[in-house]
Amino acid sequence: MDETKLERLLAEDERPVDTAAGLRRFRGSIALGNAEAYRAPARRRWTQGLAAAAAVAALFAGLTITGVADSFFTIFQPRQVAPVSIGRADLTGLPDLSQYGTLTIVTHPAYRQAATVDQARADTGIAPLSPAALPAGVPADSRIYAVSRGEATFRFDEAKLAAAAGQVSRTPPPMPPAIAASTLNVSGGPAVVQSYGGSFDPKLDPKSDPRAMPAGLPALLIAQSKAPVVRSDGATVDELRAYMLAQPGISPELAAQIRAIGDPAQTLLIPIPMDLASGRSVTVRGTRGVFVGDSTGIGSAVVWVADGNVNVVAGSLAEKDLLAVADSLR
Repeated sequence: MDETKLERLLAEDERPVDTAAGLRRFRGSIALGNAEAYRAPARRRWTQGLAAAAAVAALFAGLTITGVADSFFTIFQPRQVAPVSIGRADLTGLPDLSQYGTLTIVTHPAYRQAATVDQARADTGIAPLSPAALPAGVPADSRIYAVSRGEATFRFDEAKLAAAAGQVSRTPPPMPPAIAASTLNVSGGPAVVQSYGGSFDPKLDPKSDPRAMPAGLPALLIAQSKAPVVRSDGATVDELRAYMLAQPGISPELAAQIRAIGDPAQTLLIPIPMDLASGRSVTVRGTRGVFVGDSTGIGSAVVWVADGNVNVVAGSLAEKDLLAVADSLR
């Protein structure tokens, strides 16, 4: 197979990532979608739900971090997941984190197809899990991909925030000295991804090639990644969470959900856009997980953390089939 779309995107190290522009475009699309507008088709709603969840995931990483060798200490390493409901007003009101500091990519993750399961294990150190049985309609042939570890830093910048505040109507509270002097180090991976049916090859046309799934979704996708780790050289969990929850655009309801998380230092929040997706807590392989999607077979995912890995099983399956696959992994 030719290079996948994701592989080529990850290889383009020289392209700058404009997070501010991306968030502005996302907010614009939400603002244009009036509450009384037509209900999007089910597949489009699922795709929109995934995009919305991804757009706010970065914010929740900041809201959940906590915890010195040299100048850095570990502040966040998830051992469980929890759903958080996000309304339309929350989506449009989220603060632009690019105004709070500077994100620097230290190591870009490399993504490539592995020839065998053993090769993927050797490349990542992760033993790929396989389902004991596949639901009807899911082809047995699969592709496996190895993703290397990625790393980035985020340095808070009080002057940058002050300059940005002068250009907007809502002024954030002053940045506490402990946060203004802090840098966060974020690492994730390596990871293994198995795809059943469909293809990530952009040259395949869903209308003419049976290997290509509609909207680019494989029939089934199984991903395992080393849990992300966040380290700080100053700010603590209480300081970071209190400050982020005090930002304009964070609704009292959203703040209350996040404050109710029992152990924010070890809980990965899964944002659920209420207008675009559904989500709830489930039990997966004896562990607390989060199910996202619907039961129509259009698209769904289940996420859980076990043995130091964040696990995702997703695809165009009904909820009962998806959970059955997750529970059968060996």
